Amino acid sequence: MDPRILPCLLFALAALLASGCTSLSGPNPPSPAVPTTGGPPVDADPAAVLATIVGDVNATLGAMDTSVATAAAELGRSGLSGPEANASLERAAAFSPHVADAISIDPAGRVAAAMPVEYARMIGTSLADQAHVQAMLRDRRPMVSPIFTTTEGFDAAVLAHPVTGSDGSFRGIVSVAFDPSMLLADRIDRAVSGTTLSAWAMQTDGRVLYDPDLDRIGKNVLTDPAYAGSVELRALAGRMATEPSGNGTYTFNRTGGGPVVTEQATWDTVGIHGVGWRVVVVREG
Repeated sequence: MDPRILPCLLFALAALLASGCTSLSGPNPPSPAVPTTGGPPVDADPAAVLATIVGDVNATLGAMDTSVATAAAELGRSGLSGPEANASLERAAAFSPHVADAISIDPAGRVAAAMPVEYARMIGTSLADQAHVQAMLRDRRPMVSPIFTTTEGFDAAVLAHPVTGSDGSFRGIVSVAFDPSMLLADRIDRAVSGTTLSAWAMQTDGRVLYDPDLDRIGKNVLTDPAYAGSVELRALAGRMATEPSGNGTYTFNRTGGGPVVTEQATWDTVGIHGVGWRVVVVREG
């Protein structure tokens, strides 16, 4: 992938946040838990807002999964490369703005085709050393990877499906690389807009997938020095890592200084194919 994609993705994320995060492609998002009327922020019910986010993110992941599954079925008939395969991959890559590319991978772990066309340079590249590729080649079932740094040099997650021929034989893999931060930014912003609430999200290893403070995205709540002074938050994040849903309270120092604030957190899990991200809705005070 063109190395310029990373600053473009970061710019797009910032633009989404600044503009109220216009909707991405995929299923029509539900109405926000609290209508945005332009009046004073509403002290909304955290559980209702959280339910909106969870339903919206899961619906989007489900639609993306269907897109990749469709491409896998088409490549099972057409083969991993060629004009028909490229058309299938192009449709998967165009699912929404948070999808960067779609590729097919042969049973040896080499890229057979890549779309959009500017990523054709990836063809022939071996990805056999990547953990998610190894898992797919071994287990041959749909999966979502943790965030990792791609060969192209940007952080992403991958949603992948096995490709099976008409005779039932394993032909390879089709996958899309996508930016969870952009996906979550759109869905979370819509749900909390017009309320006094905020929200963030993390992987179960503590890595922050989304935060309204962009500097925190990519940091690890459990291990990063930026959170060293937030003992209560780290303790609660430890619970979040093992508990799919729950609630708790912690004190927190805002970035850039200012008074210590108390935040009440309610969290739940979104995800697909056994991978769960914790989404946390926060009420201050």
